[in-house]
Amino acid sequence: MEEQKINEEEVKEPAKEAKKEEKASKKANKEIEALQAQLAESNDKYLRLAAEYDNFRKRSAKEKSDAYADAYSDAIKALLPLADSLDKALEFSPEDDGIKALCKLLTDTFAKIGVTAIESDGKEFDPNLHNAIMHDTDESVGENIIVQTFQKGYMLGEKVIRHSMVKVAN
Repeated sequence: MEEQKINEEEVKEPAKEAKKEEKASKKANKEIEALQAQLAESNDKYLRLAAEYDNFRKRSAKEKSDAYADAYSDAIKALLPLADSLDKALEFSPEDDGIKALCKLLTDTFAKIGVTAIESDGKEFDPNLHNAIMHDTDESVGENIIVQTFQKGYMLGEKVIRHSMVKVAN
């Protein structure tokens, strides 16, 4: 009988230990799952923060570039009345070498900084470049052709600083 008791206790002890190990294993698995969820959440937060910072950096660089371009074009706009006045003076006094020299100097300076006059007379009307302030019916000229420029337009690279004011035929 004693042998039987010992054998039963020997059998019960490993079963108890197996249950303890199973409980510990379940507890460890739960902890692992919780830690994995926490890691995934932290990783997601990190990726979102990195993306947000990258967007901020790009947006800041674009704003800085745009501010510079706007200031640059505003400075050029301030010089356009001078260009208009020199063009008018050249119309009234085409033989004046001083006015010719000033016009050339201003044109050369504009060319150095990337400012170009918009071609108008005889060209097809483009609403992106021209502002039509008059309309003329002239059958000798094609449709949507500019017949007269009242005020030159200027571009800085691809950006229009001022639209040309023109008269369009037909």
